Amino acid sequence: MSQSTDEVTTLAYDWILQRPDGAGFGATSHDRRRMAGSITFTPDLDLAPSDLLISEEMFPSRLQLRGSLGGGALASADLLSGKWRGASVRLLSSDWAQHADGVVICDGELGGVEVDGSKNSMQVDLLPAALRRQPCIQTSPECRAVLGDRHCRVDMRTRRLRVQVTAIEAETIIVNEAQTERFRLGRLRWISGAQCGVEQTVIASDAGKLSLQNSEHHPAAIGDWAILSEGCDGRRATCAERFSNILNFRGEPDLPGSEILMRFPGA
Repeated sequence: MSQSTDEVTTLAYDWILQRPDGAGFGATSHDRRRMAGSITFTPDLDLAPSDLLISEEMFPSRLQLRGSLGGGALASADLLSGKWRGASVRLLSSDWAQHADGVVICDGELGGVEVDGSKNSMQVDLLPAALRRQPCIQTSPECRAVLGDRHCRVDMRTRRLRVQVTAIEAETIIVNEAQTERFRLGRLRWISGAQCGVEQTVIASDAGKLSLQNSEHHPAAIGDWAILSEGCDGRRATCAERFSNILNFRGEPDLPGSEILMRFPGA
């Protein structure tokens, strides 16, 4: 870019962050709000990237972003609670004097967050998503499919429930529906309140009392609304008896395990 050779550079870093649920925003290292295409980049976060080494070797690369993340679209509480974990991150170099799209430097996925005084540090994993996928299907005694996905094919339209928090007891929430046993190992997605957009696993469910994973990081409040989705323990018997879906069962419960290699002949 010729802008880097001028007496006063007009280059800036831009970031585009987007969560898996579609929520996202743009940020810039420039001191003013700017537009590029349909995206508005704001200077509120004061983000600065660490040194980035790009090589041809197939090893996980990481980038750190540091900034004052006290509020706005990327609040510290949301970061520490994991609401933005797994969000896609795109780093660009752009000319703030023009309203053109910047040059993509790298793409990644938001990982861990560390707090250091008034500054927060976010780790961005730059390993391409395609390289993180397993190249082949692994066998397992339980079903590998997720209830309702394209492999399972169970219709979830009648297996979801809209609930409201009516009381809180320690780390257990109580909702306005008593018949919640079928939602154990299911998912709860908050649709109102401070945790809106967060999804949690239902660890235990009994007569309207729900124990949620990472509840200490996602405190609910009385009156909050959520969507409950049924869960499945992945067993063949559950698939056949409860869901009548044995044709789509994705597990091998009768396949011998690795312990068969340790047996003596004739044992």
